[in-house]
Amino acid sequence: MSDMAEKKGKLKVTVELEVNEELMAVIKDAMSKASTKIPEMMRHSGENKQ
Repeated sequence: MSDMAEKKGKLKVTVELEVNEELMAVIKDAMSKASTKIPEMMRHSGENKQ
């Protein structure tokens, strides 16, 4: 058992999910909104610190 604990490695997992078109549209919309809001949120957090 001690031999197993000393060995380290990486495991890459790829997950494929099937979602319906309606859900995919909601996810894409949420991602596009998040990408526009993140820089704005970063600016606000920088202003709060000063």
